[in-house]
Amino acid sequence: MPRKIFKRITLDRHKLIASGNLSALGDRIHDPNLWHLNRHSVARAFLAGMFAGFAFMIFPGQMLVAAVIAIWIRGNLPIACGLVWITNPLTSPPLLYIALKIGLWFIPIEHHVNLNALLDFEWTRASLVEEMNAFKNMLLEVWQPLLLGCMLIGIAMAFTSYFVIQAFWRWHVRRDWNRRQLKRIQQRKNTVPPAA
Repeated sequence: MPRKIFKRITLDRHKLIASGNLSALGDRIHDPNLWHLNRHSVARAFLAGMFAGFAFMIFPGQMLVAAVIAIWIRGNLPIACGLVWITNPLTSPPLLYIALKIGLWFIPIEHHVNLNALLDFEWTRASLVEEMNAFKNMLLEVWQPLLLGCMLIGIAMAFTSYFVIQAFWRWHVRRDWNRRQLKRIQQRKNTVPPAA
């Protein structure tokens, strides 16, 4: 069953509640539907986690956003919170570049920032301040297309992952059911006595 696959990657319910990280969500986190592993709860968790991870890539608090969405749509809470780590310090720079390019298709603007000059600097306090100011100025110029690109990627990844998980779960259950049927047929053939 796919349940076994997802059970390996989820956090323990009692440890997560006891940690206090989700105390802002109140008593709603005690709803047992938020902790079950079935086709619908896992697919909804992927929808919530992927949307929060990609759409809120440049904001802190992605796990809280994923948790709120998972509670609202009754998705698996640990999977939704864990999925936001798809966007991390290693994956975010190329994803932000892609989001900016997508956003610039819809909101074309002129930006005059030399990205190579921004990335090549010496690690001194004066150059770090200059680089931070250059980054801030660049962000002020391109924040609208960047946010739009992040939202579009978040929506696309959320719904794509939702339908992929639904299809994967059905395929996996159908495959297991067919294997059990073949096994039963083989057992019946082996136990039938030969005709005299």
